[in-house]
Order: sequence, then structure tokens, then C-alpha cells
Amino acid sequence: MKNTLLLAIILLLFFSCKKENTPTQSLNEKVDATATIKTVGNFSNGPYGTVSGSAKVYMVADVLQLAFEDFSSSNGPDLKVYLSKEINPVNFINLGNLKSVSGNQLYMLPAGTVAKDYKYALVYCQRYSHLFGSAELKF
Repeated sequence: MKNTLLLAIILLLFFSCKKENTPTQSLNEKVDATATIKTVGNFSNGPYGTVSGSAKVYMVADVLQLAFEDFSSSNGPDLKVYLSKEINPVNFINLGNLKSVSGNQLYMLPAGTVAKDYKYALVYCQRYSHLFGSAELKF
């Protein structure tokens, strides 16, 4: 009976686990031609991943956008995009899931965000609190 129960638990765990990595299809989202660039920073690797490309903050009409350009990242679970006041995120805005580990991608900043108060764009594994990469933004 114990062996049957143990086998059932193992099978349940095995078949219920799914891969939760970030999509790998390269994106090519484009910034509006009327956008004004506010700042740019180049990504550097964090202790838990490799990230390259640039992070740029654009103003499009009255909306701020964070753009990742020529972007590439190692993959992992639960990768998020943060706009943060410090490199180890304590005071940050979660802009959502990383859309893809490669390509150009856009993230809208919430209305009322004072972008110059945030010094870093981060790729961060929220589940394990691991920094994959950061770009320092100098306004």
C-alpha cells in the first residue's frame, strides 16, 4: 500500500510539472517614429544570467515606454522586467513578464511614473529573487 501511494505521488508530481521558462521566439516591437529618447543604458550580466543589448526610455505623446533593443537574455522561470531605484530591487515598478529572451520589446510605464527616479532596468527572476541582468539609466 505504501509503495502504491508513493508511486502515485511520484507520478502526479512528474506529470503535473511543466516547463515555465520565458518564450524564445525573437520579437521585433518598434518604437513609434515620433518618440523622443530620454535615456539609454547598456545591459550587463547579473550573478544568475547573461543579458546583452540596451534599455532605452522613450516618450511617445504623453506615455513613457521602456524599450529593450538588440536584446538577448539567458532563459529562466518567472523572468520579470523591473524599473528600479537600486540594482537589488527594493523600490521598483514591475512592468510585467519578460516577453521573450531575444529581440526588440516594449514595456509601458504606468501613468504618473517619474522615470528619472529609477536608475535601473532589470531582468529579474521573481520566484527565486535572482538578478539576470541590469542596465543603468542615466537621465
